Amino acid sequence: MLSLLLVVVALVAPVQLSQQPLTGGNALFEQGKTWDDFLAAADSRPEVWRGNAARSKPSKELVERLKGAAGDLRLLVVAVAACSDSVHTVPYVATLAKEAGVPLRIVDSTIGKNVMDAFKTPDGRGATATVALVKGDQIVAAWVERPVALQTWLLGPASSLTQSERMERKFGWYEWDRGESTMTELVALIERYK
Repeated sequence: MLSLLLVVVALVAPVQLSQQPLTGGNALFEQGKTWDDFLAAADSRPEVWRGNAARSKPSKELVERLKGAAGDLRLLVVAVAACSDSVHTVPYVATLAKEAGVPLRIVDSTIGKNVMDAFKTPDGRGATATVALVKGDQIVAAWVERPVALQTWLLGPASSLTQSERMERKFGWYEWDRGESTMTELVALIERYK
């Protein structure tokens, strides 16, 4: 049973490694907005964006782990304000990056389309939020859309629920988790590129 669970988690993991790193990471990063500029311009769900930003408090352990692993990595986030996953993940990623001193920029899904096309969800979609790791001019890996536990549930048991029930429970899960799973998975990915 444990081996089956590990296979399922591997299949739905939000971490994606590109067969060939994408080039052009510097140009995309330079086109991005800072977190503060993105947050100020968020015109969809502004109260949720601000609320999640205000309650984002990464643990000292995660901040130190990110500081120790990041080196010259930068984070390029593909996100849109209207995305229900972005609003519940990006504020936590941005706060963690800021506290660890890791440069972060945010581009929209039009500018970041090639990144989303290279790093798909387990069910084959390009999605926001995509948090790409930029090393030099290459995008070497990405964390995609939502944490493993939530993705596993949405692709499995939640499929029998109505759309309304799925969204209500998804938002409840995000409220309960408060970005912890997203930050932990992202730091673990970055540690692989030490």
